[in-house]
Amino acid sequence: MHLPPRLVADLQLIAASVVWVYATQVSADGLDREGVASVVSLSGGALFANIVSVVLLVVETVSFHRR
Repeated sequence: MHLPPRLVADLQLIAASVVWVYATQVSADGLDREGVASVVSLSGGALFANIVSVVLLVVETVSFHRR
């Protein structure tokens, strides 16, 4: 249950890294507004996925009853 949000976060951070490397090392234009916006959006999505993962973990922990 905790793997999908973390996997999404990892994939988004990898994609943000690829965009950053492409913009700074390959692109002739360098790091422009669109590149920065893409990196920020992808890393923000990863942050949101991690927050969802933590909320799910807390809800599962609180709802767990020992018998």
